[in-house]
Amino acid sequence: MRVAFVTTDDPSVTDEDVDRPAHERAFAAADIDLEYRSWTMAADWDAYDLVVIRSPWDYPERTVDFLAWLRSVEHLPTLMNPAPLISWNLDKRYLAELDHAGVPTVPTGFADSLRRVDALLGAQADRSRPGGSSGEVVVKPTISAGSRNTGRFAVDDPAARALAELILGAGGTVMIQPAIASVAERGEVGVIVFDGEISHAIVKAPILDVGGTLLGGSYREAITAADPTPAQREATMAAVDVVASIAAHKRWLSDDEPLLYGRYDLVSLNDGTEALLEAELFEPSFFLDTDPDSPARFVEAVRRRAIAVAERR
Repeated sequence: MRVAFVTTDDPSVTDEDVDRPAHERAFAAADIDLEYRSWTMAADWDAYDLVVIRSPWDYPERTVDFLAWLRSVEHLPTLMNPAPLISWNLDKRYLAELDHAGVPTVPTGFADSLRRVDALLGAQADRSRPGGSSGEVVVKPTISAGSRNTGRFAVDDPAARALAELILGAGGTVMIQPAIASVAERGEVGVIVFDGEISHAIVKAPILDVGGTLLGGSYREAITAADPTPAQREATMAAVDVVASIAAHKRWLSDDEPLLYGRYDLVSLNDGTEALLEAELFEPSFFLDTDPDSPARFVEAVRRRAIAVAERR
């Protein structure tokens, strides 16, 4: 069996991909040939039993090209996860669709103009008055990774509007969310799902400092293993079910086929609700080193999917 992992031609990704050594050991142990291929280079994608998009982490800077590449391979039944779903998930405006479908999400406003930015910041300032919510916001683009152009600010800090203006000036759409107190205190929980079942979970320590800076002055993820609570498990599987329903409705997947993988990042709202911060469905780190059995679980999910695809072809 031959499997391709889609990555980039940026050599720094090799160093940043914390899962790569675990993937390579687990696939070798399972006697599956694993190759890393950049989405930017010519490849015979049809030659693989499964093509798994894993680390195309330069897509925020090359979004138009990456979307064009997705369109060029969307015919592949072996592509995981499906190209149309990835195009949808690439822009975080998908959160509005999940929220509309009943998934508890972090309250999010979207802005394509400074006028809309001012309205969202003003509304958040009203809510932050006595008896309301936190007086801080997070500003970021809808297409981003690794906290690029992302900042946490006091709601009345002019730097929040300045970052929004920068994002708009680059042709992006702005997201504005209230800063969730539990994130600053404890971080966020990421629940990793393989083939429709929870594999393991992690806690990602806080990254953003107030004022638009990163804690410690640089982007550093402090990750520890987590045992998700029943509420976090329930919130994750509710999001998994809604995503699967959307994918089936849009004919990206069949009704009984789960996504090969996904990471669902959750935060605790002030009222105790576990809310979805982000559903990463095409390029998340799995942090396999936090659970020694997780690499083998992913290999088996890949094997099952490759066999299922081959039987349908």
